[in-house]
Amino acid sequence: MRRNILTILAILLFSILILCSACVLPGGEKTVNVGLSQITTPEISTYIGFGEAKQEYESYSFKISGETSPVYDIFARDIDSSGNAVTWLFGVRQSSGTRLLMYDRSGWKIIPWNATLPSEEIILNQIISPNTLFNLNKQVLSDTSSASTQERRYLELKQGIYTVTINSGSTSRELTFNATTGVLISRNV
Repeated sequence: MRRNILTILAILLFSILILCSACVLPGGEKTVNVGLSQITTPEISTYIGFGEAKQEYESYSFKISGETSPVYDIFARDIDSSGNAVTWLFGVRQSSGTRLLMYDRSGWKIIPWNATLPSEEIILNQIISPNTLFNLNKQVLSDTSSASTQERRYLELKQGIYTVTINSGSTSRELTFNATTGVLISRNV
C-alpha cells in the first residue's frame, strides 16, 4: 500500500512540475491566440469582361484544333452596365460541325449547334469591345432603362452589328450599334 502511495505522489509531483515549468520557461511570455479568426477572401465577380473571354477563347480554341477557329456569332448573357457578362458564347464552324463554345466562371462547355451561322466572320481585333460600346453609349442605354423593375441585358454580335436586348418585366427593347464604331443604328423601344 505504501508503494502505491509513493507512486501516486511521484506522478502528482511530476505533473505539477510540468505545469509550473511551462509558465516560467524562457519564451513563455509570448501571447498566442488559439481562438477562431475570420479570414476574408477576395470576392470573385461572376461577370467577365470581353477582353478576358476573347483571350480565353483564343487559347482554348487553339488547344482544341491546333488553330484559332473563326468566330461567326457572339452572344453574351446577363450584361451589366459596363459591358461585362456572366456568360459568353462563341458560334464557330469547325471540321466537326457548327458549335457554340460557352465560357463562364466554371470554364468552357462545348454545345453542338445545328444552326446556320452568318457567312461573315467576326475579326475580333477589328471590333470595339462591348465594354467600350457600353461606355460610348451610356446615355442611350440609360434612356431605355427603368429603375422600377429589374432588367436583363443580352448582347449579340454578328455581321458587324451589335444588338443589345433589354428585358424589363414584360417589356423588351432592342438597340443596334455598328460593331466597329459603336454608333447607334436603330432603337426599337
